[in-house]
Amino acid sequence: MKSRLIIGNLLNTAGLMLLITLWTYAFFIKIIDFNHYQNQMADQPFPIFFQGILTYGLLITEAIAAILLIIGKKLSGLILSLMLLIAFTIYILLILNGAFPERPCSCGGFISKMSWKNHLKFNLVLIAINSFCLYTMSKKGRRLAVTA
Repeated sequence: MKSRLIIGNLLNTAGLMLLITLWTYAFFIKIIDFNHYQNQMADQPFPIFFQGILTYGLLITEAIAAILLIIGKKLSGLILSLMLLIAFTIYILLILNGAFPERPCSCGGFISKMSWKNHLKFNLVLIAINSFCLYTMSKKGRRLAVTA
């Protein structure tokens, strides 16, 4: 039982570190080449008035997700992270199903080099990791509540 707890804690920590790395990387890669990111966002199938809000809102939300996870607000960070991942996954599914013409991925860095199908697989793995972290947190919370 104790070894399962240790393994669970290690997997949870690895998952959290991966998500922190993902959101930090996503934020900084866009900031480093902001003009390129902004141009890719302008090519997305959203109304023009929404592009500025989406461009800056996405950056801010990714930064907030990373910061929440870093400063120990894990539950809030994981929920925000999961919401971002689900939103991106829905967008990818819409593209793959022809709702929008193919658009450039505005993720930046190595992630933008993936095909849309590989991007979908990548996101599904991240959703599973994020969900596992949420599950283990809720399990820990229930244990603490029972012992308190």
